[in-house]
Amino acid sequence: MHMSKKALVALLGVPLLLITACSSSSSSSSSSGTTTANSSGSCPYTFAVITHGDNGSFWSVVYKGAKDAAADLGCKLSEVYGSQQQGQAEPDDNAENAQIQDAINAHVNGTCVGQPEQVAGQQAGAQFKSEGVTNVLCVIHQSGQNLLDRCNGIAQALGVGSTCGTGSAPKSGPGCTELILSTPNAASNPQQADQQVVSYLQAHPQINAVMTLNNAIAGALITALGSGAKAKVATFDLNSTVVTDLQNGSLDFAIDQQQYLQGYMPIVTLMLYLKAHGNSVSPGQVLDTGPLIVNKNNVSTVESAINAGQD
Repeated sequence: MHMSKKALVALLGVPLLLITACSSSSSSSSSSGTTTANSSGSCPYTFAVITHGDNGSFWSVVYKGAKDAAADLGCKLSEVYGSQQQGQAEPDDNAENAQIQDAINAHVNGTCVGQPEQVAGQQAGAQFKSEGVTNVLCVIHQSGQNLLDRCNGIAQALGVGSTCGTGSAPKSGPGCTELILSTPNAASNPQQADQQVVSYLQAHPQINAVMTLNNAIAGALITALGSGAKAKVATFDLNSTVVTDLQNGSLDFAIDQQQYLQGYMPIVTLMLYLKAHGNSVSPGQVLDTGPLIVNKNNVSTVESAINAGQD
């Protein structure tokens, strides 16, 4: 969720409403289509979704939330994704921003449903601190994304200032150090990307925790480090592999952004905004989803949601 660039907006006075997702770090692919609700509901509106995401483990859940809400309410859903290459490509912000600008030019208003990156990072940092592991490496897998807020949030929770540092990690904690992966499309090639992380950890053995901002990177890193790893590994977002890694203890925790709600709630709130004479939820503010810390102790509570495509 990149709050400076993304917002949820509704085109007022016309039957088309526009939703732009305001979360996560996944990359994108081209896609378009229309889903017509099967519900007998009385929603006369069509909703358009603009994101920078693909159909990976994060964005597919966002899309499902939007589709489910449209079906439940009897609305129509027209999905218009950012213009991207296929697969885990770097996000095309220019294409997405142009679509958002079209909505702004139409004098739109709205509420963002998502999770501010800095808040999510603070939750991760607080979790590390509670475990006594405070020399954290924050791995950024896409330099084209504004993921620094996540790392900065970790630094703030650890009490090392407002930003996460660069270069060499401090000799002892507390400390937060960023590592931007140089592998293009690192999430699509995590094994190659994680060699950079492993090399950094070998050169800085004082690091006792690694926060990856993508679950594919986390999974490959756990494999690369092996059972004798000294640094704990945590990540953002959930999938079946994350569940397994949490259950067997190889992954410390994951940040659940509850992205199903990021697709579902905008449909509900915008429909009510138009239908109920301007009634609004959290007007002008972010309507947060999560973050939820998922670890070995509570992973069973979200496993069924993951299997259902709702987390």
